[in-house]
Amino acid sequence: MIGFYSPLLILQAFCLYHAYSNRAEQRWYWLIVLFPGIGCAIYLYHSFYNRRSIETIAEGVKGVVNSNYKIEQLEKALRFSDNVTNKVNLADAYAANGRYDEALALYQECLTGFMADDPVIRIKVLFTSYLKKDYPTVVTWGQQLESEARFKKAEERAAYAWALHYTGRTAEAEKVFIEMDSTFTNYRQRIEYCKFLKATGKTEALKSKLQEMNEELEHLKGPERKFYRHIGREIRELQNAEKA
Repeated sequence: MIGFYSPLLILQAFCLYHAYSNRAEQRWYWLIVLFPGIGCAIYLYHSFYNRRSIETIAEGVKGVVNSNYKIEQLEKALRFSDNVTNKVNLADAYAANGRYDEALALYQECLTGFMADDPVIRIKVLFTSYLKKDYPTVVTWGQQLESEARFKKAEERAAYAWALHYTGRTAEAEKVFIEMDSTFTNYRQRIEYCKFLKATGKTEALKSKLQEMNEELEHLKGPERKFYRHIGREIRELQNAEKA
């Protein structure tokens, strides 16, 4: 339980995680491990030196604590009741925290009996494999899911398209992206299509697609326009990148 973790231990864990994520020098690891209190203080002072950064530290520590606590609660729920819902909930939490192998193991456990062909869990396996960068596995699952109506409209289908590209099947990848390119819908998939066009050097097609999507968003009203504002921001970022 989270109550057994001391604030110092949590701070030490955060500093080690931050040092690892930012490829800090070896000396910082020794300082943090051997002298937790003063070592963490020195490391934090060295790495963060303004108010905004301190707020970032606080949010980071909070995120680590909350994530660990959520996972512990989900693990407890699964021990109490070993069912598909609890397995999927825990697997989702593992995947969100980068624990892909553990997530995949739980998803696979769910794909038995009457749940063996469940498209929702199979899509989760596909996307988690993509996050793990196991592209051949993504392609295998994608091929099996292509006949599923749910998968045709799923955002995760873009991961299948990317996996095709990363495994040397770029023409097939483009075909999948084109199939998802429907006006006034599928914005997340179409943003990925734009990134694909950029990655494959199709500059004019990219500019045209970005302009088309931007004009669509300008026609949206009220809550719908607000809902897709993050898409508008990504479109502008891609357009600015092309101008740079």
